[in-house]
Amino acid sequence: MLLAALLVHHNKVLPVDSLIDELWPQGPPRTALQALRVYISQLRKTLHGGSTRQRVSLVSEAPGYYLLVDRESIDVVQFDRHWALARAAHELDDPEVALQHYRAATGLWNSAPLVDLREGLLLQSAASRLEESWLAVQESRISLELRLGRIRGELIAELRELVTRYPFNERLQAMLMIALFLSGRSGDALQVYRGTRKCLIEELGIEPGDDLRLVHQLVLDSDRTALEGIGLWTA
Repeated sequence: MLLAALLVHHNKVLPVDSLIDELWPQGPPRTALQALRVYISQLRKTLHGGSTRQRVSLVSEAPGYYLLVDRESIDVVQFDRHWALARAAHELDDPEVALQHYRAATGLWNSAPLVDLREGLLLQSAASRLEESWLAVQESRISLELRLGRIRGELIAELRELVTRYPFNERLQAMLMIALFLSGRSGDALQVYRGTRKCLIEELGIEPGDDLRLVHQLVLDSDRTALEGIGLWTA
């Protein structure tokens, strides 16, 4: 947890009090400061004595500590860079380059961020931010795949997994409907709409939004040209 907190806030001093609160969120013991110093010493020996030497340094600076790290070695930094390049390419109407960077960004992920390390506020906040960023990139990548006609069975399976995880995300539901519709599975697309509408009404007391209703109508009308009028294609 100490290493994760320092890495998430790399090159930025974290106060001792913040680190103690992070390591003991239920309340620190009387020996918390001494224990933190021991952890810092152990972590410094590990970082400075192994293969990370000269790439990562644990620095003491009032009022706390920070990790001095080459930013290019941090996967989150690389993720943010590819995301920014994808948005820029999207704005320049270069979908192939945008898709390349979206794929590179999502390719850096292996699983949920900071799994089993979310007890403290610092890491909880970081994990939430990272998950929201990941979802935003996934939505942009998938919408671009659809717009370019790159519809494969794996893409539909991926969308089904995402809508199961985020059942109230109407953009994902709409993209799943579009993928099914363009694959010649209009009946399955309509079934997705019925299930989504039922879920929204029963759980939230609301009807589907404009874009989802528009997708529903174009599936009913078998109108592929109406896809261009849907507000799902932003970066």
